[in-house]
Amino acid sequence: NEQMKHQLDALFRHTMNGIEYNPVHLSNVAQSFASIVKTVSNKRGKPNPQQTILYNLFVRNRASFWEKLQSRTLTDMDSFRPKWLVSVGWAFATILDPLARNGNHLDTSPFFIQLHKTFGKRKSEFTSKSMGNLAWSCMTCRQNMPLLLNDFSEEFIRRRKHISIVDDGLDPTTLGQWANAFAKAGHKDKELFQSISDAAIPLLWKFDARHFSNLAYAFALAEVVPELDDRSSLFDEIATAAIPRMRTFSPQNITNVLWAYAKMEHASPDLFEAATREAMPRLKEFSAQHLANLASALSKFPPSSLDVAFDLIAEEVVARGLDSFSPQGLSMLAHSFATVKHVKNSAFWDSIDHTATARLSKLGPIECSMIAWSFAKIERSSDDLFRGIESLAIAKMNFIKPQGISNLAWAFAMLGYDSPDFFEAIAQQSIQRLDDFKLQDYVILVLAFSRISHSSPELFDEIASRSLPHLSKFTELDIMNLTLSYVKAGHQSEHFQGAIAKEIVRRPSNFSPQMIVGIAHSYASAGYRIPALFNCLSDGCIGNVDKLGTKQVASLAWSFASLDFYNRPFLGALADSSDGRWQGFDASSLANMAWAYTTAQEDRPLLFEGITNAAIDKNNEFTSQGVSMLLWACSAAGHLDRRLFDSLAPTATALLHECNSQALANIAWSYTVANVDSDSLFGPKSHFLDVLAEKYDEFDHVGLSQLHQWNIWRKNVANDTALPPHLEKRCYDAFIGQPVHRSKMQKDVISELVTMGLHLEEESLTQSGYRLDALVEVDGKQIGVEVDGPHHFVGRKPTGSTILKHRQIATVDRIPIVSLPYWELNSLDSSDDKQQYLQAKLGIN
Repeated sequence: NEQMKHQLDALFRHTMNGIEYNPVHLSNVAQSFASIVKTVSNKRGKPNPQQTILYNLFVRNRASFWEKLQSRTLTDMDSFRPKWLVSVGWAFATILDPLARNGNHLDTSPFFIQLHKTFGKRKSEFTSKSMGNLAWSCMTCRQNMPLLLNDFSEEFIRRRKHISIVDDGLDPTTLGQWANAFAKAGHKDKELFQSISDAAIPLLWKFDARHFSNLAYAFALAEVVPELDDRSSLFDEIATAAIPRMRTFSPQNITNVLWAYAKMEHASPDLFEAATREAMPRLKEFSAQHLANLASALSKFPPSSLDVAFDLIAEEVVARGLDSFSPQGLSMLAHSFATVKHVKNSAFWDSIDHTATARLSKLGPIECSMIAWSFAKIERSSDDLFRGIESLAIAKMNFIKPQGISNLAWAFAMLGYDSPDFFEAIAQQSIQRLDDFKLQDYVILVLAFSRISHSSPELFDEIASRSLPHLSKFTELDIMNLTLSYVKAGHQSEHFQGAIAKEIVRRPSNFSPQMIVGIAHSYASAGYRIPALFNCLSDGCIGNVDKLGTKQVASLAWSFASLDFYNRPFLGALADSSDGRWQGFDASSLANMAWAYTTAQEDRPLLFEGITNAAIDKNNEFTSQGVSMLLWACSAAGHLDRRLFDSLAPTATALLHECNSQALANIAWSYTVANVDSDSLFGPKSHFLDVLAEKYDEFDHVGLSQLHQWNIWRKNVANDTALPPHLEKRCYDAFIGQPVHRSKMQKDVISELVTMGLHLEEESLTQSGYRLDALVEVDGKQIGVEVDGPHHFVGRKPTGSTILKHRQIATVDRIPIVSLPYWELNSLDSSDDKQQYLQAKLGIN
């Protein structure tokens, strides 16, 4: 064996060093080595010494080999046939966990990132089978690649819509792989799953038990049950096709199918009858988890032979014992039997009681609540068990879900376990988290507390508050008492705010303009957007805005804008009332006004001029938040008065260390948009980069993208100051990683350009990191085409983002930009009109 080890190791090193850029060799080596690992891993029992040697040869301390294989694949991926890429992807998916178990980490993200690019260029070469295999590999490698999966999905859907496209990859295994890959990756595109369903139904006669199981399981995991033209569903068709073949189903196949139907609450009596008939004589073949899953599914859709089925499951559980059942399986069994009130087998419940009590330390919050509920449901007391659950619940109350809290309270109350400490913990935790409770949970809590000596008026007040959407169940007196208790308790509640809003709407004349300011600000601060309330507030105040002070005007504007509630006449009235008294606004109010009207995309140049003039005079009064807010607002609105930026530069410089990450990014971005260089703020002696470094980990995706744009600008205007390489890369990755959104107008323009015979690249990534809607070649020259919709303008003036993008692409990437404003495009009716317009814009004779 030692000689064999040395020989094999030498051969492995020879192979590793000899890997060339030959796609066939690379894919064959990857698949062969991974296949050996899979064979050994899947072998039941202890592997023999030779198998162990082979397994260790390809796994232990071999991450460098797989990294090298990946690197060689990336070098020339475009020359790989799809089937070779499938082999490599499958190999990575197969080897990843064995490597991890041996302490080796393999990052496969470069492979899938490059695969996405390759697929974009060569998607017609990929069969549905290869796309499904690669999607499965991506999911198995735990790579978060929504854009790649989306492209796979769109291509699959497109092919299904065009029956003229010949696709040789659709078979039961492939369809199951598609569904499982996308479901487990969390990519729950209903149109995709509808297409998979449409493709699967004609092939159901080819499905075996595993195929039925995988397909049903995946659709349930994705929470999609496609409907057919005759108002039946995929699950109906699966049931019809699966029932005659139920004898071929393994225990896992049976439980997976039943789990899927139970999860989706899709009744199929014939299927459950057939599955029950098949399962009962074979219960000894079921693993512990399969038995628990079977009982759980049958408790949701009981078969006609329910008592017999649960008798047999109980007998099997008692015979084999509960040692092999996990805490989850144990609680599922108890919950299932309690749900159907099956209590005949006392030995079964004795075993549940004894095992749960002995294993209390291993039970989680969910298991505790399920077992407690189960015992209360069948009216079975267990002092030792419930004392243990009480201790665990009090210690872990923060981690128990609302339904678990209400079930615990109900179970303890029903069985007479009246523990003051326990119910006080329940009450306090419930009061803090009632926003998460369902109405049913409220009712259960009220019922539980009504049966014990421990009272909690505050809890009842809060439950009533949250129950107000269901006013038909409560009297008007209840509503009024709720309002009073909320004020007394001091707890915020969106439901409660909604109730107060209704009261305000019912009697708006009782509220003065000054009160309206406070109401609007409180709702906005809490984030409660209630249109009826804000319509009422604006109607009640619009005629009296001249009576408001400057702080109140700014507060109202901020409140409405922060909730995206843009009452244009009201915002206009606030703006008009501010004209001529801008000097009376303090710095904070100026920033709030600028932010509000930029956020609302209000085209008011006089307003921004007034704010600018006042802000220049008050430049020393701004806080770090205020200065960043004002600069961002003016820049985003495209109001780029250099005087403002020059005036606030010293203030911003002095406040750098007080700025949070968002403020720093906004300041940098604002000066970039305005194209105003400030030596004190960004020059060699500035502390700007030092402050950025201090807050390196605090920047979000938006902030990093803003800093990337600033970095481009600094390199262009002053080569002496730019981001350090590690931060520069992070910012660049964030910038290019922004999601791509293609509007209908953009797609229409692209279609016309293609029809004109122009060579173009859609969503072209420039060297600076920007994406052009289209990069078009005209007379041997490249021109960037931007389809600029309403959000690219304030009125008909470009926003700061639009200005900056056009400028940086033109100056940094040296690509001239042709902007196509939405109002010009909207004026074009026919395809000929659009093409003539595009020819004129692009300078084509």
